[in-house]
Amino acid sequence: QVLVGAPHSCTCAEFLAGSGLCAHLCWILLKKYRLPRDHEYACKLGLLEREIEDVLQQLHQEQTPNTEETLFSQTLHQENDGCIEQREIYEDDVCPICQEELLKKMLPVTYCRYSCGNNVHIECMKIWADHQDELENESVVKCPLCR
Repeated sequence: QVLVGAPHSCTCAEFLAGSGLCAHLCWILLKKYRLPRDHEYACKLGLLEREIEDVLQQLHQEQTPNTEETLFSQTLHQENDGCIEQREIYEDDVCPICQEELLKKMLPVTYCRYSCGNNVHIECMKIWADHQDELENESVVKCPLCR
């Protein structure tokens, strides 16, 4: 269990041993909240409420799409094929599985053709599909975002 605050805490052995920030806290700060590695909050052992609000506000501003771009990216293919166009990949877009930026890693990308049109690394989608096969015996692999 990871708690971001003043001070941060985690229930893993590495954090409890007192070695500073553990991999879990680093993942939350760098991947989930998209803090750059050199950001002053990325290496602090705790964040005040005001600092957490700053991080969340910055994340919200990054994720607020331009409505004109959103409408353009959701254009449907011909009605008879039942597929949706792939959404355009922007600089801040991340793979929903590995949380890496899609343009930064430069790996091949696929997308959800039948519902949301969101992009996913092909390699990550294969891992997702293998995991779904273990859980369910369905032949259809569900999108990790819209399912």
